[in-house]
Amino acid sequence: MQDVWKAHGNSQNLTCTANDVTLSSAGNICVHVTQGGPQDTNNDGCQDPNPQGQFTCVANQLFTFTADFTMPLTAQARYDLGLYLATDGGGSDGALTGSCEANVVTEANSPTFINNDAGLDICGDIDADHTPQVIRETVTVMCADTNNDSKVNLPWCTSWRQPGANEVCDSATYTAAATFDAFPGSPSKCNCGDLNIDIFLETASITVVKDAVTPTVSEAGGEVTYSVAVTNHAQVSSVTLDSLEDDLYGDITKKTPDNPLISDTNCTLATIPAESNDPGGQNPYTCQFTVAVASGVHDAGDTITDVVEACGSDDFGHSNLCDDDPADVTVLDASSPPSLTKTATATQTVAVDVQFSVGVSNTSSFDTLTLTSLTDDRFGDITTVQGNVLSTTCTVPQVIVPSGSYPCSFVGRISATGLHTNVVTGAATDDDGVNYGAPALQDDADVNITVTFP
Repeated sequence: MQDVWKAHGNSQNLTCTANDVTLSSAGNICVHVTQGGPQDTNNDGCQDPNPQGQFTCVANQLFTFTADFTMPLTAQARYDLGLYLATDGGGSDGALTGSCEANVVTEANSPTFINNDAGLDICGDIDADHTPQVIRETVTVMCADTNNDSKVNLPWCTSWRQPGANEVCDSATYTAAATFDAFPGSPSKCNCGDLNIDIFLETASITVVKDAVTPTVSEAGGEVTYSVAVTNHAQVSSVTLDSLEDDLYGDITKKTPDNPLISDTNCTLATIPAESNDPGGQNPYTCQFTVAVASGVHDAGDTITDVVEACGSDDFGHSNLCDDDPADVTVLDASSPPSLTKTATATQTVAVDVQFSVGVSNTSSFDTLTLTSLTDDRFGDITTVQGNVLSTTCTVPQVIVPSGSYPCSFVGRISATGLHTNVVTGAATDDDGVNYGAPALQDDADVNITVTFP
């Protein structure tokens, strides 16, 4: 703006100490991108917001955007409003010096345009009844963040004329400093500052999706394979993975012997290209790893949930870019029926009272078994002395540990001669709620009783 001021024969430097007209905001933003390209899914030439709902630019690179620039009035009527926007990142003086784009409010670019000047004047004015003035302009500026808040800083200056210095303004666009008429009416009649606009310096973001390729596993144990997909949502920056960690199995890029919890993996700390630069189809990055689930650690019906977290760094120096996702595996029952054995031993030579031995075995290596009843088809309940059950060591309930057994015996009186066969049946339930009975929990024993006469 200083150059335009001096090109009109002014020797003094601008001081810009007034604040009659300021720049308060830039709205309805369109960041220009290749129409129909990867950043423009609706084919309107404007950048799609990133997953965080933000428009972005690349640090220290020029970019073009269109916006409605709002210029409110804080004084009496002013004339021939000019808006200067720094294109080089600016400095402490806004757009007073350095490279800039010079704009003037006209009927073509302002929906709020008024012109209080007569004759050939075509430049917009502002008064108490027509404030703020809005100018919609397209500018190419530097993607710079000078206050470290991750938003673009746009240095600017506004200019105006006051009564008594309101020459004709008939230049709608800037072609040369000497012919551009939107310049201050005196050294103080301008205002400069720095505007934070809602365009963010790009920081890459990632999304992790983890799935169980093997969705179930037996409680007896087995292998489970998981898939992992990491997507880089940045438009221009690649992301290099710094870690891939599972909360149950550790570093999924390592396998036995470096990581004994993982039997196989093809996961690596890969570099994932940006969405707009992915000719090899490497975004998202996908891999798989396999783990061994030990026998007896989980019960049937359990859900094994574990979470993979990926963290990486982008090309702009942003680190700790992380995301995570869980996956579930359902544990299925692996029931193993118990067994029951019975033998008979005569307690008297006349073979009247007989001792029967009973054994119940838990054949499962991981389920606990609860024995709830023992019944004989001839003697009835063998866990209590009753009827022809003369004595017993058998009691219920009995908890039988995995791979364990429960032995007991009872004495039954047989009053008939000949072959005597009786059957004991048990009932039991394991810790997964599976019930067992005949034929698994059933066995018989034979006694042959004869009488010898002297």
